[in-house]
Amino acid sequence: MAVYMRAAVLHAPGDLRVEDVRDPEPRRGSIVARVLLALTCGTDVKLYRRGHPLARLPNIIGHEFVGVVEEVGEGVPEDLRGRRFVTMNTSPCGVCFYCSVGRENLCERLGELIIGFTIPGAYAERIEVPERIWRRYFYQIQENLDPVEAAFLEPLSTVVHGQRVLGKVEGEWVAVIGSGPIGLLHLQLLKLEGLRVAVIDRHWEKLSIAEKLGADITINSKETRVEDMVRNINGGRGFDAVVEAAGKLEAWELALRLVRKGGKILFFGGLPKGTGITIDSYKIHYEEVEILGAFHTTPRDVEKTYKIIESRKLRLKELVSGTKPLERVQEALESMASGQGLKYIITSH
Repeated sequence: MAVYMRAAVLHAPGDLRVEDVRDPEPRRGSIVARVLLALTCGTDVKLYRRGHPLARLPNIIGHEFVGVVEEVGEGVPEDLRGRRFVTMNTSPCGVCFYCSVGRENLCERLGELIIGFTIPGAYAERIEVPERIWRRYFYQIQENLDPVEAAFLEPLSTVVHGQRVLGKVEGEWVAVIGSGPIGLLHLQLLKLEGLRVAVIDRHWEKLSIAEKLGADITINSKETRVEDMVRNINGGRGFDAVVEAAGKLEAWELALRLVRKGGKILFFGGLPKGTGITIDSYKIHYEEVEILGAFHTTPRDVEKTYKIIESRKLRLKELVSGTKPLERVQEALESMASGQGLKYIITSH
């Protein structure tokens, strides 16, 4: 007799329904876990509102979660049962050209298995995790670690990767454009490096959180011409580095106007494929501005990330706006879309 659970299924952009679906069963090599909690993500908001090229709908969405192993498939050690863990939403193949040169984030097969996109996600009571994912990324959560903080593994690992791409900043001033969860994670990592950080956003509520997390300056770009503020920072030269974490075309263009000669720009917030941007060649050639992009993460970045989480050096729970039951997950996503909420904990039990 079939067993059913509750899950949030995205049938089409804008059509999210919490409904009864078949309980997952472990296949060879996979594990099935009870979802202790899931976190909402800006990518989930985009997926919910406008879809995604990789998404196979209808599908259960959600990809940041902590679980407890309840069932194991053939070939999986029985002693995994009962373990509380966190994992990633996808995993590189390990054999393609990009994996062989340490660029696993560009893996040719990365899009085959993505929790919440190509396979069922974590806005549910239970979830199946394929062998390819859990074999590479299985972090057992110790009793003294808050599971909410552990659930930040995936988003924080992408920021850790981005900071590695950015590299050492020559100088002391960095601008972070966007004070959503990703921007606030960049802020905290930059502050750990002893840098001075200006955070730019259009929402005072988010900027106030940035101030609490150590931002040296906050600028509301809706009320202030940001370029005018730069004249009073860093001797009027511009920022030594700029991290674009808003994922908006105007933010990319602003980054180019804020960076100093010889500075760096990290384009972290993604734009839809085909989006064009005009760059003055003078910036690159005569001013030697270094333009960098960062996408996803790599195994070594994930490993470093979990150590950072365990160190408790970051104030991760400050990025959580509240807790909502699974039945109200759509309300959480709408709150984020309107700029009111940062991240929400979703519980299904």
